[in-house]
Amino acid sequence: MSAKYDFDLYQGATFNRTLDIKDSNSAAVDITNYTFAGQIRTSLHSGSVEGTFVIAISGTPSNGRITWTMSATNTALVPAQQCVYDIEMTQANGDVVRLLEGFVNVKANVTR
Repeated sequence: MSAKYDFDLYQGATFNRTLDIKDSNSAAVDITNYTFAGQIRTSLHSGSVEGTFVIAISGTPSNGRITWTMSATNTALVPAQQCVYDIEMTQANGDVVRLLEGFVNVKANVTR
């Protein structure tokens, strides 16, 4: 169920994305009582978390939509290089599903 999605992250700028979670029939997944987590690291093997996404259900849980964000203050702390990330969903029964994964190309901030 994991999808690959690479994106640019701009240091010092607010990051905001929306993700619609759908089943194999393209119907919205009811995410009632689900939790979400997402992190950025410099490599798969890094022990240090460089950034953490704030993930929230957008609207009603039955529409399967989440937003994942990071404040400008927090994006400023992510090193300007290619990093990796993933977004995981923990279902009500405890099963963990990776929704997204990929590379984050962090662009340096000039205006500080």
